[in-house]
Amino acid sequence: MTMYLTPHRRRHLHRYIPNESIARNIGHIHSDVHVPIDVVDEKDAFAIYATLPGLAADELEIEIVNNTVDIKGEFKNNEVEYLRQERPTGTFRRYLRFSTKLDAAKADAKLNDGILNLRIPKVEEALPKTIKVKTK
Repeated sequence: MTMYLTPHRRRHLHRYIPNESIARNIGHIHSDVHVPIDVVDEKDAFAIYATLPGLAADELEIEIVNNTVDIKGEFKNNEVEYLRQERPTGTFRRYLRFSTKLDAAKADAKLNDGILNLRIPKVEEALPKTIKVKTK
């Protein structure tokens, strides 16, 4: 079964998938805010881009274990009485599972102009190797 979710409906995904381990496998754990991400599979690493407007680097928590990446944070709510509020507030969490092990020690994260750029190299033994065939 295929489910297409808009960001608004994604917030309520936990109603349809009550088992958190199933939700983890599809890359979503209950969050107040949907954070859009892009993932690029480079030859030797994965590049993850997340849109995080107004967030400071110290408000992010990134955890890399084996083949998983967990990105967490919170968009703070100013104690102001808004007439109209469209900017996100609340917690977010994105959990990504990859098919190859990741090298957390060599990971690099940068936050520029509200865009998180996270580059995580693949473990050496997970990289493809070319073997030359010899003739006798």
